[in-house]
Amino acid sequence: MELIFRFCLPAKVHPTLYDVLPSPPNLLDFPIVVVQLPMMNEIECCVSVIEHACNLDWPKTRLRIQVLDDSTEERVMALIDQCVDKWRKNDIQIDIYRRPDRKGFKAGNLNNGMSYLPNSAFVAIFDVDFLPAPDFLLRTMPTFIQDPFVAFVQTRWTFTNPKESLLTRMQEIWFNWHHKCQQEGSYRASLYFGFNGAGGVWRVSTIRQCGGWDTDLITEDMDLSLRAHLNGWHSVCSTRQVSKRLIQHKQIAATSLQSSTISTTQAATSSTITGSTLLSLPSQQKITRQSKMNITLTSSQFDSNIPMDGYTIIQNQMLHSLMCKTNCEGCGKRWNGTLNINKREGLFLILSFQCSTCQNIITVETSPKIVASDRRDINVRAQIGGHLCGIRHAGLVKMTGALNLPSLVQDAIYSKWDRNLLQVVKTFSERSMKKAAEETIAAQNGTDLIVSGDGFWQTRGFQSRHGAAAILSCNTVPKVLDLEICNKTCALSIKKSDPAKYDSIIKSHQCEKNYDKSSGTMESAAILKMFKRSVSKYGVYYTKYVGDGDSKTFPVLSKIVPYPGKVIEKIEDLNHFSKRMKRGLETIKREHGRKKLSDGKTIGGKNRLSGRNIIRLQMTFASTIRKCKHDLNLLFERSWAIFWHKYSTNNDPHHDYCSIDWCGYLKSVRDGTSYDHTSHAMPRPVLDAIKPVFESLCSRESLARVVNASSQNANESFHSLVWLMSPKHKASSGTTFEIACCLAIIIFNEGYFAIGDVFNAMCGYRGYYTDQAMIHSDNSRLHTESKENNRKKTGHVLLQNNGKEEDSGIIDDIDQTNDDDDDGDPTDKATSEDHDETSDSDEQITDNDHRTSSDDESLDDDDYGYYNSKDKRRWVEEE
Repeated sequence: MELIFRFCLPAKVHPTLYDVLPSPPNLLDFPIVVVQLPMMNEIECCVSVIEHACNLDWPKTRLRIQVLDDSTEERVMALIDQCVDKWRKNDIQIDIYRRPDRKGFKAGNLNNGMSYLPNSAFVAIFDVDFLPAPDFLLRTMPTFIQDPFVAFVQTRWTFTNPKESLLTRMQEIWFNWHHKCQQEGSYRASLYFGFNGAGGVWRVSTIRQCGGWDTDLITEDMDLSLRAHLNGWHSVCSTRQVSKRLIQHKQIAATSLQSSTISTTQAATSSTITGSTLLSLPSQQKITRQSKMNITLTSSQFDSNIPMDGYTIIQNQMLHSLMCKTNCEGCGKRWNGTLNINKREGLFLILSFQCSTCQNIITVETSPKIVASDRRDINVRAQIGGHLCGIRHAGLVKMTGALNLPSLVQDAIYSKWDRNLLQVVKTFSERSMKKAAEETIAAQNGTDLIVSGDGFWQTRGFQSRHGAAAILSCNTVPKVLDLEICNKTCALSIKKSDPAKYDSIIKSHQCEKNYDKSSGTMESAAILKMFKRSVSKYGVYYTKYVGDGDSKTFPVLSKIVPYPGKVIEKIEDLNHFSKRMKRGLETIKREHGRKKLSDGKTIGGKNRLSGRNIIRLQMTFASTIRKCKHDLNLLFERSWAIFWHKYSTNNDPHHDYCSIDWCGYLKSVRDGTSYDHTSHAMPRPVLDAIKPVFESLCSRESLARVVNASSQNANESFHSLVWLMSPKHKASSGTTFEIACCLAIIIFNEGYFAIGDVFNAMCGYRGYYTDQAMIHSDNSRLHTESKENNRKKTGHVLLQNNGKEEDSGIIDDIDQTNDDDDDGDPTDKATSEDHDETSDSDEQITDNDHRTSSDDESLDDDDYGYYNSKDKRRWVEEE
């Protein structure tokens, strides 16, 4: 069929390509161009294509933008509406057209847009993954103006991410061959070639003459091109003008001309299914995945690819050599002089170039001054960067020294800067928490909220001078609602070396110290304070509280009632409850020591109560609680199934409480096959010794405490973010600790990109490279979460396909089970998936680390709450 189209159709005269306007026309001489942007649920690309379309170099009065939105997800539609409203305020004529159904898919969507066209002469079409260059219309429209018989101009595609994977590289190779060989070859031979569906401009009269886009075909672009050819129109292939496109790595590369020109709507629809699943993950709902291509260069020159608001490090010798190649503006001779520093303030310099011939001096400032401030932009950015990296002033001094840069200002001035920074980040964190509270009220359908609270300290142990507690929502997307910080000391108040100066400062000083009791009581005091102010702050009541079993907080909340007439209900933290299994088994093992059991062996050793088996039993118990926490009877049976499954032997099976989903014995009975208990059974003398632990924890009275239990995983995730910016092994001031907490709130609730607002408030602009870095951090977080989700699903499928039995059916399934229905956000910790795979994100910590100490004590290797199957350490079995 392709050969018929290409060689059997009558050849036409080779049309000429014009890419320069014939003469500078008046405004009315510019034809009206409508840019159509068909899309459906592509949340990653929808904003970028709209932004680039609105930045096309064409008179605003002669440009129309049609957003042809077939999206079905409210989140995507809201994002598109927000972007369109922004550009309408900039006097861009942009409209959204939505259909009640998706009849005809992309072709139907384009026809729907055609019905709203004004008396326009031309229509440019871009799929959602395209990034049209600003001069796109200036380079394509001259051909239509010079040749009235041109139906469409098709531009060549280039790609922004060909090196992302092997698949994207293969797609780039195929598309390059299609554009350079097939299309350009046919064009130069005056043969027929088809429209590619996007990245081109059509003459509206041609489309209407040929009957519009055919909705009965999946190759509507090739069909319309053929009908235009048969009606006497010819087309132009422009290889000098290119259209940038993002390769969809989920989309399979085309294998023929027909499949390469097929409408991308079907590919977008298939990728939407996967996208819908990912959107249900916590971080995916908090953060919008963005492309670095979304960030527009702030270059004042059209051909420049350098952001003019960015910084470039250049050695002084290179700068001096560059000046020696110029002529002096004073004497006109080749410059040969000296380079000096007139003033330095941290990283900011005022450089002077003095000509040795005429003594003319030119001064250059290396960083702009912030409006309404005496500070310089580079110093503010270095200060915020130091806090984000957790290195602060001392670390920045070392880093600048290693880079052979001038050091920062003195510590005293830096501390003053920190106090100013704290006020800014406090404002943005309060705004983020208020927004989170409004979302929680909507999600929980009322003002009686379920929250989790936990305390953390700046340094390890109960001697920390600074501590805090945070209250988080217990939705599927947990966010920080409130934070209270307790400081036992003040960095300024202890500096009494100069009493006279101290007396003058202390009068106007706002002291950081706000707590004078022991560090161990900070958590309960801080949470009680946040409970008391919840009504005045948000108009809500924290009526259900998720806390660990040994916490001192709930007794305080019960004794000092924050809400008269309302009872606060305690919800057990299932992770802490399951740890009691581990502690109980370790106690039994320690009590027996080297005593011989009835079988003549000690309780420990290989295939007995070893350290590894203790961890596995605890993991199984935790997994059982998660799965059965809504049914007490089922929870009771499945908890005892752990014990009796291991107690069973070939001669005396006990599987009354087991589930056929994982129990190999029940499956063998169902299938009529034989079964051997040896592989998973534990010696009965050992089980008889540990049975009291099961009787204590697996009684109905005890298990009733974890019915509808939740977890504090989200709190631990938030703590890990704080400790990234305020490491526990380094003591810091209360101001530094509070800055870390406020930044962690913004990042946890909204992602790193929201930190750009802090830069905007402090510096007056976000910054091109700053946005690039924040997008990279957010995308790394989303990638880690998606990767973890895929790993769990893959493991679950492999487990089912392999038909694994024994206790691994319930133990290994812990990896496929999210803690408390994903109420913890594992990627809020930006966890690393494998020990042998390192991410470039700077906040990698151990995978599945739900063991972070809630009491701020140091943990040794034997105090791990979960067994990590990817832990490369060798587990030593006792003899």
